[in-house]
Amino acid sequence: MRVAVLADIHGNLPALEAVLRDVAEAEVDAIVLNGDIADGPMPGETMDGLLGLGDRAVWVRGNGERWLVEAYDGTFQPDPSPTSAPAEWFSWCAGRLTGAQRDRLADLPLTVTLDVDGLGPVAFCHATARDDNEFILVDSPLRHFHDAFGSLPERTVVVGHTHMPFDRLADTRRVINPGSVGMPYGHQGAAWALLGPDVVLRRTAYEVTEAAARMSATSLPGVQSVVDNVRASASDAEALTAFQATIDRQTARATAE
Repeated sequence: MRVAVLADIHGNLPALEAVLRDVAEAEVDAIVLNGDIADGPMPGETMDGLLGLGDRAVWVRGNGERWLVEAYDGTFQPDPSPTSAPAEWFSWCAGRLTGAQRDRLADLPLTVTLDVDGLGPVAFCHATARDDNEFILVDSPLRHFHDAFGSLPERTVVVGHTHMPFDRLADTRRVINPGSVGMPYGHQGAAWALLGPDVVLRRTAYEVTEAAARMSATSLPGVQSVVDNVRASASDAEALTAFQATIDRQTARATAE
């Protein structure tokens, strides 16, 4: 089996369309949608496009899917992290989903395992194996990797969530982040990964001006942040600093509890 991994699409339909064209040429057997799929400028249209992939698509729950369902149901409580989108973002996105789309997101698993050519059993999760909103970074300590994935028997894990590609060995376990299709940090273009028999971190260029115009035409609260990132990606150094601050806050909260 050869697998394409698409993470953190965030409702950026132009980026998704470009990546799916590249994926079609790669002739993969499965397309893993590794969380944070639809919350963004074009949520319903993004869901329609991905549902059209049929059984080739393997869906994994991210924090974005959980929050969209909660927003749809009227139970969403905003995350206090500065790296999280505001409540208005999720309310707007949820309001543009159908009931069937909401139900598809509600039933997604936290982890999925596929047997990939050349790699063997590979586990896929959006953030970590224990939490869909836990942040694992390329420079996180080995202890963090061990605690986050220690429950998994698989020696290769593919994550997302932090929008920055990496491929790292952490205490004998290989951890891969394909980066973000819709909101990358540190580079231009839509990031994704091709697995089997090797691991190839891919990047797909797309027409930025047209994409920015399509997204700007929506009424998503805070859409300008997405448009700005499409035009000039946020720095990976800035993102690492922001995510580390969130990790420190999550750690302090867990210790207090």
